[in-house]
Amino acid sequence: MSAEPTAASWFAEEWVRHAGTVLESLAGERPKLTCKPPAAGVTLSGACEETAREHGALLWWEYHFPLSGEPCIWIGAPRNACTQLAARVLGEAGVEDEAQGRETYVEILQQSLSELGRSAGRRWGLSLNCTAREATDAPADTEFWLVETTFPDATVPPLLVAVTGTVQPPGETAPAEVKAGNEAGTQGGVQIPSSRTFDLLMGVELPVSVSFGQVQLPLKEVLKLTAGSIIELNRLVDEPVEVIVNNCVVARGEVVVVEGNYGVRIHQIMSRQERLQSLP
Repeated sequence: MSAEPTAASWFAEEWVRHAGTVLESLAGERPKLTCKPPAAGVTLSGACEETAREHGALLWWEYHFPLSGEPCIWIGAPRNACTQLAARVLGEAGVEDEAQGRETYVEILQQSLSELGRSAGRRWGLSLNCTAREATDAPADTEFWLVETTFPDATVPPLLVAVTGTVQPPGETAPAEVKAGNEAGTQGGVQIPSSRTFDLLMGVELPVSVSFGQVQLPLKEVLKLTAGSIIELNRLVDEPVEVIVNNCVVARGEVVVVEGNYGVRIHQIMSRQERLQSLP
């Protein structure tokens, strides 16, 4: 797509950017997402038929922006794409439940659309009360793009992104309806259905341990260890300890005592890059 997108193509490109971020957060790795226009002469209805024939029926969601011209972005995902994206997220959480595939894909979609709504609000200088809902069918033939999602080991079937309505550039449009965005049932100004996917993931048990330090000893020194032996670790007394989840350092903090039990007061949450570097 062009370096300076039109007002309509901006929605598609911006959603793709947020979708990559959400997938990185939930699946543990950021795929390469490419948004490109269809081949000359290809209509949306034609692309839908071809995609459904090759990769399964499409699940469509529409996302309305309360702006003049009533712009709306439509996301269509074939069944195989939903399955593969959901498997990435559930696999990262150690969950093997194909029955949760559709719901997990919807969670990915809702989070990315929520971020898109916030981006649109910043771009147009408004607090937008956007709405997302599942659509029964694709929109009538309109401007659309193909989104290819590529992981290091696989390529996901393409998604379809369409934009309807008359999109006015920022500064040339008035809001059809603007609300504070903090009402019940909204998420950052976005009204979206609730999902049980996170409830499923929150129930996953992970091993948590605290590391006070480590040291490498020759085998002959290990064999000399007896009750009362002291092993000097590679961490000073006042240095923070590491909180380890699933063999990955996720935080650092100080040791405290809570009602006679040891605990850790968190001082630092590790960044994604730092977490990756800590993996064995």
